[in-house]
Amino acid sequence: TDANSSTKDTPKAETKPSDEIALSPRALRAQKIQAMSKDFFADGQFSVSDIPALVSRLQKDGILSDAQVERLSQNGINLPSQKPSKQSLQDFIDDELKSLAEKSPNSPMINTLVDAKNVLSNMDDAQSPVLAQKATKVFGQLTDYLNSNPTLSDSQKQLWQGLKSTMQVASSMGMQQSASGQLSSYLALAKR
Repeated sequence: TDANSSTKDTPKAETKPSDEIALSPRALRAQKIQAMSKDFFADGQFSVSDIPALVSRLQKDGILSDAQVERLSQNGINLPSQKPSKQSLQDFIDDELKSLAEKSPNSPMINTLVDAKNVLSNMDDAQSPVLAQKATKVFGQLTDYLNSNPTLSDSQKQLWQGLKSTMQVASSMGMQQSASGQLSSYLALAKR
């Protein structure tokens, strides 16, 4: 039906109709991830309240397997029951970076947040191993931070938790869906 929609970008000579149909699973996956990124992250307004929609979209598109989604929910990706914050995660990171720069310019959290911001702005490339590794690293650092019981208001806690969950989703997207080996390698990465 929309065979013509993609031809307008490329010179006629290069487009063979067969290319249209023979997208590799990897290319198809990349396309779906880019579409998701455009819908959720392009405007920089992604917030904690968008996480459930993001996860169900990734599940529907087959980017995350049911098992991965199940594991995300077990790891506390479900949202707190109070109203989720509408503040975008990008703005939250900027605010935190500003206050860290003033209060503790040597805090290791500065790098973590810069990395997190980098992941958020490159979600269209979420299946690249580099981005997945960065997301996994940030996820581990945020987990450690939250486990240290920092003094946070409920809404702050929710934003940190939301950022952590988003990193977890990003790191899961970068993993090809293999069977059981995946969990152990994931855990090994998370411990690093």
